[in-house]
Amino acid sequence: MPATQRKSKRNEILLCFTELVARRGYDEVSIRDVAEALGISKGTVLHHFRSKEAILEQINNDYMRRRLAEARQYLAELDDPVDELQAFICQLMLAQQDDRAATVAFSREILRSAEEPAMAEVRRLREEFAAILVDILERGESAGTFATVNPRLTSVQIFGMINWAWTWFVPGGSMDAVEIADQFSRTVIGGLAPGAAREGAAAGRLSATVGAAMVAHRPEAEG
Repeated sequence: MPATQRKSKRNEILLCFTELVARRGYDEVSIRDVAEALGISKGTVLHHFRSKEAILEQINNDYMRRRLAEARQYLAELDDPVDELQAFICQLMLAQQDDRAATVAFSREILRSAEEPAMAEVRRLREEFAAILVDILERGESAGTFATVNPRLTSVQIFGMINWAWTWFVPGGSMDAVEIADQFSRTVIGGLAPGAAREGAAAGRLSATVGAAMVAHRPEAEG
């Protein structure tokens, strides 16, 4: 089988597993389920991935690498901590909408599997991503833009506020991801830097910048 076909089949397995885990949960998905959904043999799945655990590790690894690549891309275009913080919040919410299955699959299973040895690289990537937010907060504080707070604790607050949105956010519902991100940003930034919350055109500009970064790093755009 040519390399491009092998890569395509591998990607199909990853995408199918992601969709099934997002819908059912990891414990309710088997290698056989993936094989049947794709119309291939169980052996073909195991040829690409030695186990179900290996597929989960790969989708979590890919998920965090996408988020890191997106953040690096849009942050390179910004130089204001307020804009950077709002863009970061927007990225987290857009992932809930535009990378929905992977976000739900990651969020459902990461707490349970995070300490497993196979997830060591995923843990490192999560820490690297969290450090980006801490750095934004630290620079904003040093510049006098944000109030003096504990940046690490504030980062936990922000992640906690958004990372569980998969349990209640409904894509296509009464508010889209950008509208929710804008509301969250006003709440967070209003507390850190009263009067600095961005509205209107600025919110649209930042969501467009983040959205472009997400499009550039979608799985189907790779290779």
